[in-house]
Amino acid sequence: MNDISAFIYALVIFLSGLACSFFFSGSEIGFYRMSRAKAVLDGLSGCWRSSFLIWLTNHPPIFIATVLLGNNLANNFVSFGSVLLVQILFPNSSAALISTLVVTPIVFIYGELLPKSIFLMAPTRLMKICSPLLKFFVYFFLPISLFLSGLNSLIARLVGEKNRQYLLQMTDTELSHVFGEGKNAGLWRPTQQSIAEKIFRCQSCSLEEMTVPLKKFPFIHEKMSREEMLQAARRAGMNWILTQDTPSASKKYQPDGFYFFSDLLLTPPEQPIPVQKLLILPVSISFNEAMEEMFTKDVPFAVLKNIRGELVGILRRQLPG
Repeated sequence: MNDISAFIYALVIFLSGLACSFFFSGSEIGFYRMSRAKAVLDGLSGCWRSSFLIWLTNHPPIFIATVLLGNNLANNFVSFGSVLLVQILFPNSSAALISTLVVTPIVFIYGELLPKSIFLMAPTRLMKICSPLLKFFVYFFLPISLFLSGLNSLIARLVGEKNRQYLLQMTDTELSHVFGEGKNAGLWRPTQQSIAEKIFRCQSCSLEEMTVPLKKFPFIHEKMSREEMLQAARRAGMNWILTQDTPSASKKYQPDGFYFFSDLLLTPPEQPIPVQKLLILPVSISFNEAMEEMFTKDVPFAVLKNIRGELVGILRRQLPG
């Protein structure tokens, strides 16, 4: 190997170690300073990076072991690379002593101080950017990390200590804290805060709690006169009413569509009343997804269908009080 190739080889080793030191030092401070609430909200929206960060938060020994092992590996690369560089540049000198004197301030500034300062400015954003590489190192060091995690769990049981678990959901206290910060910063008005609180609290609610059974709604059908239809709609007190093509015992409380009250009132008697198509959603859908579908399709309600294909109830396009 000639001198130029040896120099490049040593330089690559040194810079790789310095880059690893930068990454692990920054990740360490960023992990402890990132917003858990922001990570939870992003995880709820389907961001796998935020979900991975929450998983790491729930398994701190694995993260600590990964960072310590990574930093140790980085320091070894830096030391080895620096010694090789000094031996190439100054072949007749004491390479170990000179490399230590030269490399120590470089590693301190670019491998410790600078990454920590950068990650302190935007910890949550930078941790999301770095999460794929961090995930790689977590799996790479997993055999050793699992051993340390098991040892940590054993010690925690002996002393009766429990780690706080962060789930992909938020408690009322956490929500109040987040909304309070937004209000103090002037990001929203009280009305906006009230709507946002209801939306987030409904995220984890079961749709069954907010669904009204179909049997509680009046039905009309084509054989009824226009006046009978209008009377039934007025009694319902809503701007729409369910309809069946042909009522029968087998299809009881199974609507085929719905009419708007304005169409019943304004459509001339000689013209057919326009039937609106039902928005049918599975009962397994989340509240926020159902609301999004209703606003996108611009319908006042959705009909929920169970796993047997039966229409079971109606979810209105409004936030529960």
